[in-house]
Amino acid sequence: MSSTGKLILIRHGETHANINQVWHGCTDTELTELGLQQAMLLGEYFHNYLAEPYVIYSSPLQRARLTAERIAATNGIEVRTDPRLMEFSAGDYEGKSFEELRNELGFIQAVLDNEHHRAPGGETRHEVTQRFVTAVEEYRGRHPGEHLVVVAHGLAIAFALAHWIDRDNTKWVNYRMNNTSVSEICLANVEIKFLNRTDHLQSVE
Repeated sequence: MSSTGKLILIRHGETHANINQVWHGCTDTELTELGLQQAMLLGEYFHNYLAEPYVIYSSPLQRARLTAERIAATNGIEVRTDPRLMEFSAGDYEGKSFEELRNELGFIQAVLDNEHHRAPGGETRHEVTQRFVTAVEEYRGRHPGEHLVVVAHGLAIAFALAHWIDRDNTKWVNYRMNNTSVSEICLANVEIKFLNRTDHLQSVE
């Protein structure tokens, strides 16, 4: 086992919210048929990204958990869920279209401008970053030298990458994660080994 374990970050498979362009941060959205196929292909191909034994953690939201289970099944390991890995909650704005959030409510621009902006009943970008980063760094302490696989959500992953890699929380907009994309991060050297890979989806693209 490597003295410095790898960190693999994965976004869940496709959901209807992705297709319909609505905000389903902490809404427990199902995978589409394509999303299920993406997860299956990822599970079958995953040894090409990481051939060694690993520990896998997932957001408890089913779109991430089911994606994680397809990966874990290849090695017969257990998926450990953690609510700290959930997506950015927009509170009362959950289920609203991106168009409405951008235009009528001004939420998108407010989030871009201010990491402490909060939708009614929701959380802030800063809070999401802190809970996600704290969770992953806790796993590293719990599993020293082991490879970690974390299955989560596009914004939460982007926030964490900006924190770890750029040390600048405004840089999250540079990280666009595709469904079931795989990224490898080296936190010891603070570098990205590869980003947003979807090699496993070649047969469905």
